[in-house]
Amino acid sequence: MDTVTEIGPGKEPALCAACAVRNSSLCGALSAEELHGLNIISRRKTFERGQFHVLEGDDALEFANVVRGVGKLVRGAPDGRAQIVGLLFPSDFIGSYASSGDGAQEPFSIEAASEMELCLFPRAQFQKLAQEFPGLESRLLARTLTELQVARDWMVLLGRKTASEKVATFLLHVGQRVQNAGCHPTEGFDLPLSRSDIADHTGLTVETVSRQIGHLRKAGVLEMEGTRHVRWMDHDALSDAAGF
Repeated sequence: MDTVTEIGPGKEPALCAACAVRNSSLCGALSAEELHGLNIISRRKTFERGQFHVLEGDDALEFANVVRGVGKLVRGAPDGRAQIVGLLFPSDFIGSYASSGDGAQEPFSIEAASEMELCLFPRAQFQKLAQEFPGLESRLLARTLTELQVARDWMVLLGRKTASEKVATFLLHVGQRVQNAGCHPTEGFDLPLSRSDIADHTGLTVETVSRQIGHLRKAGVLEMEGTRHVRWMDHDALSDAAGF
């Protein structure tokens, strides 16, 4: 169901005002009137864990902001396996704005790693608004450059870092993104991926991932409750273990 909110001059839509990622997402660059224009074309949708938002190769029909939860960027390998090539966190933007036209296709499948809520925008209407709102287009460019840097950093991780550094870097990255979303890693957070998925994402085996997490626990760098709930105990030590 589309979200349409009537507002008066200078007032932003109630749904946008209450949005947890209002200021950290690309919407943070917009005025109340511009938000109203974006709000008119938007709709919210929730995905259960394991449910796909789009599949690789689908027609690219929508852009989206992640409002809540974590998603996985998945790409198929030539041998038929699926490779996790990235993660999506609250405030992240989904969609390649550089790819335009009716023939644009989704470069990745997007799977909900946890319950995930998206704010969705029809592609053609969003691109038209981006041309009208300079703040929106400039923030899209900034996010594209940030994503490029993240991809380069991950290439270094996969190609140069040791197994222990890879696992520590992954935990540091997830904890920092959780922190940016308003939580604090010392208070604990749930890993969005299983050990198997972490292994796939870092290019390691499941046994190696478990062993390296065990080393970090024994060293007092972090604590774990069950297999997914993590608390940072020593941020500096975790950063050192990641090779920074």
